Amino acid sequence: MMNDETTRRHAAGLLVSGLMALHAAGQTGTRPPVRELARQALAGSNEGMEAILVEVTTPGGATSKTHRHPGFVLGYVLEGTLRFAINGEAQRLVKTGETFFEPLGALHTTGASADANAPVRFLAFIVAPAGSPVVTPA
Repeated sequence: MMNDETTRRHAAGLLVSGLMALHAAGQTGTRPPVRELARQALAGSNEGMEAILVEVTTPGGATSKTHRHPGFVLGYVLEGTLRFAINGEAQRLVKTGETFFEPLGALHTTGASADANAPVRFLAFIVAPAGSPVVTPA
């Protein structure tokens, strides 16, 4: 049975593995706006849950619609600067190499590139019930 510390280490390991795979692939060219990179069933006390890793690219000038995710989200900005806010809070800027977190049930109210002329690209690591969609309407 996995304890909380083991679960955190497993989740961190999956995120690092995803980052390494993305870097090794040498991603270039046009990307789809949301790309699911991995979906891994969890075991032990987390049975029935999945770890999902997605890459999101938001073009300059575009914004995301208000939405939720079916589980908590840990994000890492790969390129650009993300304008980010949850639950109607004041937006903050998340720069390349920085992270953001959305707790379970949070309403993602702001998501956009901070530069109207350049995209923002980030990874989102989501832990959610198995088979869940990545995004659910607000």
